[in-house]
Amino acid sequence: MTTAEAAAGEAPGRGRAVPTWLTAAGKLLLQLFIIYLGLLAIHAYLGWWSPEYLTGRSLWHFWFTRMIVPMVMLGVFASFARLLPAGAMLGAALLFVGTLSAIKKESTGEPFQISDLFLAGQSVHLLHYVHWHHWLLGALIVPAAIWYVLNLRFRWWSLPMALLCVALLSTYRIQWVANWIHDNSWWIGVENLTFSQAESERMNGLATHLYFSTAGLRLKTYTQAEVKQAIDALQAPGQPPAVAASGPAPDVYVILGEAWWRDPHDTASPLDQLKAAGFTESMAVSPVYGGTTPNAEFEALTGISIKTFQDGIIPYQHYVQYITEGARALPRILTEKGYAATAYHNFTRRFWLRDQIYPKLGFADFVSMDQMTLTIQPNDWPTDEGLYKAVLSRIGGDKPQFHFIVTVQTHGPYEADERDVKGHEGVTDYRTRLDGAAKSLAAFKAELDARGRPYALVLFGDHLPGLRMHQLHDGMKSEQDPRLHQVPVLIASNTDQPQVLADAIRGRPLYCLSPLVLDWIGRPAEERYMTYLDASCRSAEDPKLRPAEAVIQNQLFTLDPL
Repeated sequence: MTTAEAAAGEAPGRGRAVPTWLTAAGKLLLQLFIIYLGLLAIHAYLGWWSPEYLTGRSLWHFWFTRMIVPMVMLGVFASFARLLPAGAMLGAALLFVGTLSAIKKESTGEPFQISDLFLAGQSVHLLHYVHWHHWLLGALIVPAAIWYVLNLRFRWWSLPMALLCVALLSTYRIQWVANWIHDNSWWIGVENLTFSQAESERMNGLATHLYFSTAGLRLKTYTQAEVKQAIDALQAPGQPPAVAASGPAPDVYVILGEAWWRDPHDTASPLDQLKAAGFTESMAVSPVYGGTTPNAEFEALTGISIKTFQDGIIPYQHYVQYITEGARALPRILTEKGYAATAYHNFTRRFWLRDQIYPKLGFADFVSMDQMTLTIQPNDWPTDEGLYKAVLSRIGGDKPQFHFIVTVQTHGPYEADERDVKGHEGVTDYRTRLDGAAKSLAAFKAELDARGRPYALVLFGDHLPGLRMHQLHDGMKSEQDPRLHQVPVLIASNTDQPQVLADAIRGRPLYCLSPLVLDWIGRPAEERYMTYLDASCRSAEDPKLRPAEAVIQNQLFTLDPL
């Protein structure tokens, strides 16, 4: 090497050496490209981005705009570890969350959302939906985590960079950011599909869907004047007000029948036995199909349509910290009318956060499986017999009582049976369990009759069972088929006329249940929103009520409602 070559930093006979910074940049870009391809492949796998799905769509939306959020997520992991281990950790985490999302969709119809991170205690209840390939994918997070931990390194910029990336991932909670994305979705190719969170997850990719799901945690606060203006604007149809009844108030039993359904093609439905037991049957419309029980329960207790909220919102889950002890719901209204309100559930107290929600809705007590003697089925869901015995043990006293009872004997999934017709797997298991649940209800009513206390009993199905192939083969081909949301309502009483409520509730949404039950027992609601809801439900089969956000704030999110 000559002196001139040495001074120029060149190797003899090889020309000018590649600068160190350029080598490092090339290595960094190569690693980023490898990670990008891996994350793109993971999103394509989780979202079923098949050639058929991509046909006719702008491909740059998939390889660019829908990959921005994953790359920002990479920044969080790469802040504290080397790039390739950080990419592997993020990829494994997305596969893990994507697997959880697939399990949740199979169980409830809804994908994983950010708020589910605060409900980890409920995940055990989804184990029956977990298959071997779910375990395999989920297990990838273990070696990825080990590799990540072994390559941890901290720099002065680690924490600032991580905080910056987390801040960027939280920007969808800012109203103007959400508005900008919505207004420009036509060209940027990402959009929060509020009408279908499952499709939103598929189209946008899991990472961008999770980014959008943070919006469910955002609530706008209205002033007292704005709330009063919204309440005053409620114009009820011209219906005469319901008349209050004299005489002793009956005990009220409202029962949520898990996945209760009258199969129109079943000529010997297990529900037929209830007519002989003294029940009158009607039909209502559930907001959900195959799962998401708390949304049907929410409508029945609060009188607020779940369609008022963004699609995918579960108020028990997303708004538990906002709902107050002043919430206007059926148990609180009956308590103010002299009732003692108790909720019962033959499963864990924490399931769907009922242990936190029920006191806020006005229940003075909540009896769960820990306080019951139950028979557990092979699928780990209890039968309903022990649930009704727990209710019967608490009947009595001078005050009228309100008992809200949530059953689980008919909870899915439904196992295939050799007696099932091909394409209708799970039907035999479902019918067998529905028959047992109906027998327990009939026995419960017989015991109420024997005790002689005045009572009014209403059971409503929360949603159809998730027997989609069976229903598909029976002609319910479209997801918009109204029959997929028609649930039975069974009514009995030793003081009031069941047919009156049967006629009033027929074809109505479940959010009509509370005011119509109050009318039926002669204790009509005497507040502005419930009166408005009552008149609307009596005047139209589908009142299509979507109360303003300020009205919802008054009903649920304030301690001193108007």
